[in-house]
Amino acid sequence: MSHSPRRFAGIVVLCFAAACCWLTATAAPASAHAVVVSSSPADGSHLDEGPATVSVELNEPVSIVAGSASILGANGTRDTLRSAQLADGGRRVVLTPAHPPGDGAYLATVRVVSADTHVVSLAVRFTVGSVTELGAMPAPQNATPTTDTIGGLLAKVAVYAGTVLTAGLLLAARWVWPETPALPRFRRTYRIGSAVLVAGLAARLILLARQQSGGAGWSVPGWTTVLDGKVGIALAAAAATAVAAGLCPPGTRWPTQLLGYLGGACAIVSITLAGHGGAGGRWPYSLVATLAHVYTASVWLGGIALLAALRPAPLRIERWHRVVVGHLVVLAASGVTLAFLQVAPLKALVHTAYGLTLTAKVAAVACTVVAGYGVLRTYRRRRVPAEGGGRRRLLLVECALAVIVMSLTSILSSLTPARDSFDESVTAHLDFGNSQRLDVRIDSIRRGEQGLTVVDPAPAGTTPTVDVELSSADANVARLPVDLTESRTPRGHTWRSRDLIVPAAGHWRVTVRLDGTQGPRLASFSYRVR
Repeated sequence: MSHSPRRFAGIVVLCFAAACCWLTATAAPASAHAVVVSSSPADGSHLDEGPATVSVELNEPVSIVAGSASILGANGTRDTLRSAQLADGGRRVVLTPAHPPGDGAYLATVRVVSADTHVVSLAVRFTVGSVTELGAMPAPQNATPTTDTIGGLLAKVAVYAGTVLTAGLLLAARWVWPETPALPRFRRTYRIGSAVLVAGLAARLILLARQQSGGAGWSVPGWTTVLDGKVGIALAAAAATAVAAGLCPPGTRWPTQLLGYLGGACAIVSITLAGHGGAGGRWPYSLVATLAHVYTASVWLGGIALLAALRPAPLRIERWHRVVVGHLVVLAASGVTLAFLQVAPLKALVHTAYGLTLTAKVAAVACTVVAGYGVLRTYRRRRVPAEGGGRRRLLLVECALAVIVMSLTSILSSLTPARDSFDESVTAHLDFGNSQRLDVRIDSIRRGEQGLTVVDPAPAGTTPTVDVELSSADANVARLPVDLTESRTPRGHTWRSRDLIVPAAGHWRVTVRLDGTQGPRLASFSYRVR
C-alpha cells in the first residue's frame, strides 16, 4: 500500500464522506435524550371517567425498560396493566390498564431508553371523577441506579482509551510514521488498546441489556432489543472487529492493515451513534459534527500516545505538527458546532453541570495544545538530547493532559445537555397605572410543574382580587386558568399557584387581572418554556 500522505488524506476524506452519507441515510433524527411532545391525558388534567389508555408522544423512537410501566394511586396502590406497548415507530408509549381507573389521583410512569442509550423516566399525573386535587403523588422511580451510572462512565473511558490506542494509533502512524506498524512495540501497544476497547464495548452492551431487562439482571428479550437497534449493532460490530484486529494487529501486509482500518472505523462510528451527537438535535448536523470530532480527536490523541510509547525514529516532529494543526482546526470547528447544538442559552455554560464540564474540557484541550507546542519548540531548538529528560517530561505531561481530556469527554457524554437541563426563574413587574403594581415570579422555565407567585408590594386598605391565566399558541392552549391561594405577609398580599402544570414547551403568555379600587385592569408578559 502507498505511503503517500497526500493520497492517504484523499482516502480519509472519501471514507469520511461515505460514513456521513451512510449514517445520515440510516440514522433517524432524534434529540439528545427523549423529550415529551404531548401526552393523553395531559399532565395535571382532570377526567370525568378513567382513561382506557395513557399515551406519551415523544420526539424520537425509544424502547421500554422491561417491568418499568405502572399506574400508581395517591396512596401508592398499583393498578394492573394489560399492556405497555410502543406505537408510531417507537415514538409513542401506550399504557393500557386492565380496567379504567376509578375516582382518584394517579401517576402513570414508565422508563424508556432513548436513542443515545440514556434511560429517561416519563410520568403523567391526572385525576378522575370526584377527586380534583393531585395531592401528594408518589415520586417516579430513579431512572438509572448509581452503580449503572458509574459502570457506564468507566465503560465509556475504556472505549475512548481503546479507540485512541487502536484507531488513533494506526491513523496517526499512517499520516506520519507509516513504518511503525512493523515494530513489535506498535503491535504490543495496539493489542493492549484492543483489549481495553473490547472490555469497554462489552461493558456498554451488558449495561444496555441490563437496562432493557429492568435493571435486575439480563433477559433474552433485553438482549434482543439491544442487538436489534443501531447502537447495539454498532457496539457489537466494533467489539467483533476489535477482537479480530487485536489477534492480527496491523503490520506491513495489506489484509491486516485493512482489518485495522475497519476496526477503527467501527469504533469511531459506535462512539458517534452512542453519544449525544449521534442523537442530537438539529439532525443531521450533530451526527456529522460528532463523526468529525471523534475522528480528529482519535488521530490527535493517538499521535501523542505513539510519540510517548513508541518514540519513533526518525521522529518527523515537524510533519506531525503540520498534520495536528489541520486536525485541530476540524476538531475545534466540530466542537463549536456541537456546543452550539447542546448549549442554550449561553449562560447555561456556567449554570449547568454539562456547561461546566464542557468548559473544563475546553480548558484541558487548550493546555494539551500548549504542551504539544512546547514539545515542538523543544525539538526545534535542539536544547536537549534525543532522549533528554526535559523532552520526555513534556511528552508525559501532554499524555497526562490527554487522559484528562478523555475522562472529561466520558463525563460530558453521560450528562444531560445544557439545552435540556438549564433552568431559571422568571420575574416580571406589572404596572397597572395609578401606582398599582404587582410582582410576578415563576420558579421554573421547564415543562411540567411550575410555581407562580404574585406579590402586591404596596397593599392598600382593601385586598384586591387577582386572577391569572396562561395561554400558548405554540402549545395550542387558548386558556389555562391558574388556581391561586391568598396569604398576607410582611411584604404585602401574596398569591401562590396550586398544582400548576405547564403541559408543553413553547412561548407562553401570562395574563394577570387585578380588580381593586380602580376597577379591573389587565397586564401580561411572555416567557419561554423549554
